[in-house]
Amino acid sequence: MVVIKKRSNVIPVEFDGFTLEFVANDKNILNMQEVGKKLQKEGQKVADTEDGKAFDALQAMVKESWVGLFDEDTYNKVYVYSGESTVDTMVYLLETISGVVGEWERRNNGDALKKYLGD
Repeated sequence: MVVIKKRSNVIPVEFDGFTLEFVANDKNILNMQEVGKKLQKEGQKVADTEDGKAFDALQAMVKESWVGLFDEDTYNKVYVYSGESTVDTMVYLLETISGVVGEWERRNNGDALKKYLGD
């Protein structure tokens, strides 16, 4: 008999006091790629924006990215966690993306798949 156990595609993101759960399904992985591309593109626009407007643009970009990956409640939670610092909220966003990508790659190691498939 072959017994198949369901794999979890939830990647926990631990903060002091709360945990976010990133569901690493096809839709969310593609969405994360899009958010990453948009961050790169928008980041350059923020850098090129006048000083007075750059902060507002950064704040909007960071919020939109968190909401795109999770939801507005998550953004608010992380923003409060950061001491209401947009820069720290952005750093947490980048750390979250990097951590989720690293964990996803570890879980879905292509070399391991090749080994099992005999390629």
